[in-house]
Amino acid sequence: MGFATDARQIFGPAFRDRGSLDFPEGRNLPSRRLQHEAACAAIQSRRLSIEPGSSGKWTFFGLFEPDHATASGKADLAKLDHVRNAYAGFTPMNVTVAQPVRGLVQDAAPLMADRMSAAEIAARYGNRLHEEHQGGEFLSFFVPDGAHNRHVVLAAKEHLVPRRHGTLLRSGQGMLLDETTLCATSWMHGVFGAQLTIGNTSFHKLFSISRDPYNITRASGLRILVDLGDGWRLMAVPSVFEIGLSDCRWIYRLGERTITVHSVAAGDDPAMQWRVVVEGAACRFLVFGHLVLGERELAHAGRVEIDAKRKRFSFRPDPEFLWGQRYPQSVYHLVTSTPEAVEAVGGDELLYSDAVSRGGAYVALRTTATGEIRFAVTGSLTDAEEAARLADKYASGPDAAALLAPARRYWEHVTRNARIEGDDPDARALNTTFPWLAHNAMIHLTVPHGLEQYTGAAWGTRDVCQGPIEFLLSLEHDAPVKEILRIVFAQQYEKRGDWPQWFMLEPYSNIQDRHAHGDVIVWPLKALCDYLEWTNDLDFLDEPVAWRDEDTFARTARKDPVSRHIAKLIATVRERFIPGTRLIRYGEGDWNDSLQPADPKLRDWMVSSWTVALLFQQLRRYAEVLRRAGRDDEAEKLEALSEDIRTDFNRHLIVDGTVVGYAVFEPGHDKPEILIHPHDTRTGLKYSLLPMKRAIIAGLFTPEQREHHLKIIREHLLYPDGARLMDRPVTYRGGPEFIFRRAESAANFGREIGLMYTHAQLRFAEAMGVIDDAEALWEALIKVNPVAVTEHLAHAALRQRNCYFSSSDAAFPDRYAASAEWNRVRTGDVAVDGGWRIYSSGPGLYTNMLIRLAFGRRRHFGTRVMSPLLPARLTGVKLTVATDTA
Repeated sequence: MGFATDARQIFGPAFRDRGSLDFPEGRNLPSRRLQHEAACAAIQSRRLSIEPGSSGKWTFFGLFEPDHATASGKADLAKLDHVRNAYAGFTPMNVTVAQPVRGLVQDAAPLMADRMSAAEIAARYGNRLHEEHQGGEFLSFFVPDGAHNRHVVLAAKEHLVPRRHGTLLRSGQGMLLDETTLCATSWMHGVFGAQLTIGNTSFHKLFSISRDPYNITRASGLRILVDLGDGWRLMAVPSVFEIGLSDCRWIYRLGERTITVHSVAAGDDPAMQWRVVVEGAACRFLVFGHLVLGERELAHAGRVEIDAKRKRFSFRPDPEFLWGQRYPQSVYHLVTSTPEAVEAVGGDELLYSDAVSRGGAYVALRTTATGEIRFAVTGSLTDAEEAARLADKYASGPDAAALLAPARRYWEHVTRNARIEGDDPDARALNTTFPWLAHNAMIHLTVPHGLEQYTGAAWGTRDVCQGPIEFLLSLEHDAPVKEILRIVFAQQYEKRGDWPQWFMLEPYSNIQDRHAHGDVIVWPLKALCDYLEWTNDLDFLDEPVAWRDEDTFARTARKDPVSRHIAKLIATVRERFIPGTRLIRYGEGDWNDSLQPADPKLRDWMVSSWTVALLFQQLRRYAEVLRRAGRDDEAEKLEALSEDIRTDFNRHLIVDGTVVGYAVFEPGHDKPEILIHPHDTRTGLKYSLLPMKRAIIAGLFTPEQREHHLKIIREHLLYPDGARLMDRPVTYRGGPEFIFRRAESAANFGREIGLMYTHAQLRFAEAMGVIDDAEALWEALIKVNPVAVTEHLAHAALRQRNCYFSSSDAAFPDRYAASAEWNRVRTGDVAVDGGWRIYSSGPGLYTNMLIRLAFGRRRHFGTRVMSPLLPARLTGVKLTVATDTA
C-alpha cells in the first residue's frame, strides 16, 4: 500500500519517452508528501493474491468538500463516517461497458532514440565549450554559432532534469511588443511548436500549450508520429537537441537511420518553418497539431479551411471572441513545400485507424514514405492578402539559411555583438551566457510569457520599468526605451495619478488590473530617471502624452507634458503618506507580493521600508534632473521632501539600529508595530533583505548604518547559492492566511516562497557595486550564471544551462520540511534547483549589472563613463561592444 501527491513521484523525467510507468512488481508508492509543481493524487491498494476461478475486490472512495476553510488535520477523520454510511447503503448495479475508441496517438509507443557515441558527437561538434558530465554520462555543451552560440543537450540529461529543456522562438525584427511577431515554444521531448501565436501570446494561439513537464499528455501542441515499418511511433526525446537563438534541431539516431527535425523562426516574416529529413531508408510521417484558435482549448469556434488540392490549411479566429472582433482580417496558414510527399490532409479523422472523425480540434498531415517533408505556419492579423502572399512564399520552401540570416542580424543588433574576452573560466562562461540573457530579455519584452509561466501577453508596470529599460539602455538602444516610456506614461490614470499593476497594449488596452501594489507608482519615475541620466534627453520632459480614464480605460484626448505626469505622480504619492509622516502606504503590496497582508485594513496603515527607500532614491534623482532642466524651485521642493522621508525613515523604520521590514501604524498610537525585525513578536522573522539592499543603493543609510546592515546580510541572509529575502521562511500552517497571503497559503516551496529570488540577488549585486566591492559583485553574478552554477555549487542540481532561472529553490519535499530543516540551506546540505525560466525582468537586470557595474561601461547625462569594477585577479578580462551596429 502507498500514496503519492505529485506526478514527479509517479512519472518523472524518465517517462518522457516511455510507454509505461516504471513500477516493477513489488514496488510501492513512496507514501511521502511532495509539494512540487504537478499535483497528482495517487493511492496504491494492498496486494491481493487471486486463485484461479476466484475474484478479489478493492474499494476506493472520494469525498468532495466545496470549501475546506481550515487546514487539513486529524479532525477530517471524522468525515469518514459519511463514507461508511454511503458504503453501507451502496447497491451494486450492472453497467453496460463498451470497448473505448482509441486513436493512433494513444496507441503509438514513444520512439526510443539511440544514444550518440563520443565519436559521433566529436564528428558532429568539433568545437565544444563548457562540457557537462555527471556519473560518466555526457550531458550537454555549447558550440559557436556565428557571433553567438548554440546549446546542445543530450538525451541522458533530459532523462534526469525535472524541468524539461525548452525555448521560445520569436520571428521578425521587432524591438517592442507588436502585432507582427510570431512566437512558439519548443520542447525537447518532441513538442515541435506549442502555443504558436502572432501578436498577443494569450489570445492568438493556433496550437495548444504543452503544460505537463513529463510528457504525460502527448497530443498537445505540434507533434509528429513516424512509421519506421513497424507501425506509428511518437517522436519524443531525441538523441541530441540543439537550441539556437532563432531555431531548434531535434536529431534522432535510430540504428541505420537518422531523422532530423529543424524548426526556424523567420528573421523577416511572421513565419515558422519545419523541415524533417531522413538519412537512411525513407519512412512515413503523421504531423498533427492540437488547435486552440483563441485563448483556451475547447472554448472557441474558430474556422478551419482545408485545401486538399494544394495541401494547405487556413485558420481564422472565432468572430465572437476578442481576437476575431479586434482583428477581423486575421488569418493563419499552414502550408507545405513538399506536397508530393503528402498523401492526405485533414482533421482528427487522420488520427484514427477507421478514418472517422470524433470532433477533435486537430489538423493533420500524413505523408507517404519519404526522405523529407517541409511545412510552415505564417499569417497576418490585419491583412488577409499579405497572409496569402506569405503562404505562397513559404509554400515554395525558402532555405533555412535565408530565414536565419536576418534573424542573426537581429540578434547581432540587439546584443551589439558584445563579447567578454579573457582567460578566466568565469569570464568565458559569462560570454557564453550573454546572448541568452539578451534572448530572454527580448522574449520578456516583446512576447511576454515564459516556459513555466505561459500566461502573460501584458506588461507589468513594475516589470517593464526595470529589466527592459535597464537592458536596452546598457546596450544603447535608446529609441525603444523612449517608446516604452511613452506607452507607460499613457497608461497613467488621469484622476488617480497612479498605474495599473499590469496592462495589455492596443487593441486590448481595456484589459488591465486597475489595482496595484503600493510601490508600482514609483517605477515609472525610476524608469524616466534611468533614461534621462543615460541620454540627457531633457526635452522629453516637455513631450505631450495622453492619460487613461480609470473608469473606461480609454486613452484621453487630452495630452500633457511628461513633467506634468510626474507632478501628478508626486501629488498622488503625497496623498498616500501615513498621516503625520512622509512614509508612503503599503497599499496592495510591494515587490515581494507573497507578503500582501491578509487583513485588508493594513493596506492603508502598513508601510514597507523597501518602498520608502525606493521612493527616496527616485525623488532625489528626479530633483537632479529638474536642476539640469533649469527648474531649481521644483528641485528644491523635492530635495526637501526626500530629506523629510529620510527623517521619518530613521524615526519610525530604524529600531535599535536595524531597519524593519514593515511597520503597522494605528491612529492614536505613537509607535507602530514592527514586522520582520529582531523585536517582531508576531511573525517570528527577524531580517528582510529588500529594505537593506535598497537603502544601500539609494544612499539612504549613513556609513555606520550601511556597515551594520552589511554585517546582518552576511551573517543571516547570504547563503551559498545567493542572498535570501528573509532569515527564514514564513510559517506554514496548512494554507490558512493569518498575517500574509500567498506566503502562508502557497504549498510549493519555490520562487519567493523559497526566499532565493534571483531578481533580488541581482539587486544585491547592485548594492555591492554601489559600495565598490568588486569581489562581492562578481561573485553575486557568477552564482546565478546558468552556464557555470553547477561548477561553483556542489549542491546545485542539474538544470538547463542557456536560460535565466528566476529562483534557486531548496529541494525540500514540502513547506513543513523547509521550516524544520532550514539550517541545511545555510550549510549547503540540501540540493538547490533552478526555478521558473526566461519570463522575468532578471535577464535585463543581469545585463545591466554586468555592463554598467562590473565592466563600468555607462553614460551619465549623455557623457560616456568608463569605471570598471572587477576583481584584481581578472587581469586582461574586458568587454567589447559594437555600438555602431544600429
